[in-house]
This record gives sequence, structure tokens and C-alpha cells, in this order.
Amino acid sequence: MVQSLALYSGPLILEGHVLAQLSGISNTDLNRPLPLPETNSLFALATHLVGAGEFWVLVLVGEQTIPRDRAAEFYATGALPDLVTRYERWMTAVHQVLDPLPDAKMGQIVEPPVVYRYSSGDGPTTVRDALLHAVEHSALHLGHIQITRQVLGYAPPS
Repeated sequence: MVQSLALYSGPLILEGHVLAQLSGISNTDLNRPLPLPETNSLFALATHLVGAGEFWVLVLVGEQTIPRDRAAEFYATGALPDLVTRYERWMTAVHQVLDPLPDAKMGQIVEPPVVYRYSSGDGPTTVRDALLHAVEHSALHLGHIQITRQVLGYAPPS
């Protein structure tokens, strides 16, 4: 089991922070993009974060088939209960993939499609790289969500 992987709990911890940041936000503000170039609504950011997490952990590492329309994630709208349901489903699936994952699989090569590749160095992408990328990417968008919440005039959650 992935006992030596310190970043294993990363998505699980970040998921709670994302949902906490979205709590208390009106549906109007949840779906309101900021009046700045290249910004997204809180709902779109949270949808993209979970879509990317599903891809990097469940598809690449867990070898599941999950349809994804990455471009549509940035235009997604909805209400908080929709996100809570999806995040809970994602976290259940993360446990199903990572809890039994043997440490020996961390070095296994995975092949993300060219459109989803990122630079993990000179070598191929491993399971370890995919999991680390999932945590880094989630943390980045959690920061975007925190800043967007503040710009919309909401105090940090307690």
C-alpha cells in the first residue's frame, strides 16, 4: 500500500479546503466570473479542479475511463450541492484507487494525452509524477478560489 507517499493525503485535505472556501457563497456569486481578463467563476474553478483530479488520479493512476470535456469545465455553472456530491464521489474513488496501490507501482510509466502533458523533467511521467501533479494543480486552483472569494467580498471561512 502507498504508505510511504506523504502526498497521498494531499487531495483529501485540499478537497475539504475547497468546499470550505465555497461555503456561504450565494449561487449568484458562485457562478459570477470576476470582471478581470482570463478569470473564472468559483464554480468553474472548482469544477476544473475536480475534473483534473479525476483525470490525474482516477484515469491515469487508477486506469478508469471517465469522460472529460476540459474546455467545458471553465464554463460550468451550478449550485454548491452539485459540487459537494461530485467531490464526495471523487474522494471515495481516490481511496478506492490509492488505498490498495502498492509502493512498487509509483515508478510505473503513465501516458497522459499530449494535451494534458506537463513538464515533469526530462523523463517520462510516472504514477508518482501524476499524483504529485494532482496535488500541485489542486493547490494552485485552491489559491485561485481563495483569492476569488476575497475579491467577491467574502471573508475567509472560519
